[in-house]
Amino acid sequence: MNKLFLIKNPDLFQGEKYLNTNKNYFEGWYFKNTNKSSSIAFIPGVNIIENEKKAFIQVITDKMSCFINYDINDFKYSLTPFSIQIGENFFSKEKVCININDCMQNVVIHGELIYFNNKNIKTNILNPNIMGPFSYIPFMECNHAILSMQNSIKGIININNKNINFENGTRLYRKRLGNFFS
Repeated sequence: MNKLFLIKNPDLFQGEKYLNTNKNYFEGWYFKNTNKSSSIAFIPGVNIIENEKKAFIQVITDKMSCFINYDINDFKYSLTPFSIQIGENFFSKEKVCININDCMQNVVIHGELIYFNNKNIKTNILNPNIMGPFSYIPFMECNHAILSMQNSIKGIININNKNINFENGTRLYRKRLGNFFS
């Protein structure tokens, strides 16, 4: 994949070349959803530390936080249109579908959120993301992109048999990726 194409499209999965290596790497997408009284963030991603490769979903609410590990083979992605799937969970610019049942942490989360009225961050060749021209430096430890500051939401997420309605809510969408130094 062309490096310039990936820099211009920071939401896309950038780490394909690391999936078959033992080089340290991480990449995660941050979907923070808020309504008038609640918030929930989903952070799906991949984490490669030497010989250990995992996919994960971190969930953060006002009342709890959990980190669910998945086998790296449960991680799937598409470039056009952009989407990632981890197990039975799906993430894209337009929607999130969650189906988490983690008995060890006593967490059951399921539901779907649809995003619309996307307000993407303006970019150009000098500022392809929030990192500005530093995005082009190949040895940066971490790269960060704010993909969209405010999107409208409709949908419901159920956490341990309690519905949270995100109708008229908003989403913040960002991403972080990089190489750990050993």
